[in-house]
Amino acid sequence: MGCGMNGVCYRIASASLLVTLLLGSSAVSSWAACNKAITITQIQAMNYATIAPSSGGGTVTMSPGGLMTAPPGFNVGGLGTAGQFNVSGTNGCAVTISFTPGSLIGPGAAMAITNFTTNAGPTPVLTPAGGQLNFSVGADLRVNAGQVGGSYSGSYTVTVVY
Repeated sequence: MGCGMNGVCYRIASASLLVTLLLGSSAVSSWAACNKAITITQIQAMNYATIAPSSGGGTVTMSPGGLMTAPPGFNVGGLGTAGQFNVSGTNGCAVTISFTPGSLIGPGAAMAITNFTTNAGPTPVLTPAGGQLNFSVGADLRVNAGQVGGSYSGSYTVTVVY
């Protein structure tokens, strides 16, 4: 587990490999070809920078491009950063990227991290020139009403499968 400064710590899930053999089907060769182990490497941790919320709470959204939006009454200081990952595996194979929600924990109540989005597109494919895919990720951070100030860190899980 590693942590970004003033941001989110991360945990990378071991990717699982699903190979289905359908006897007598033309799909066998395409499924069987995607057999190289998938490796996920975090390039940059997601970081929500400094958030000064209103007393009512609300949701701060980080886009995969690193743009942050916050409800009225919130002040966002510093530069937030989207998470960035590199995936490697079998050339030309389509993958599915999924996330398990996480939370940020600190001196106050835990804040949920949900609704993940990526810039990988609807059908990401590991490029034929090396079986690589780079993508960025953003998510919603739910800041609770009356959230106590301080430094918060946490984790979420990224899973990539063929």
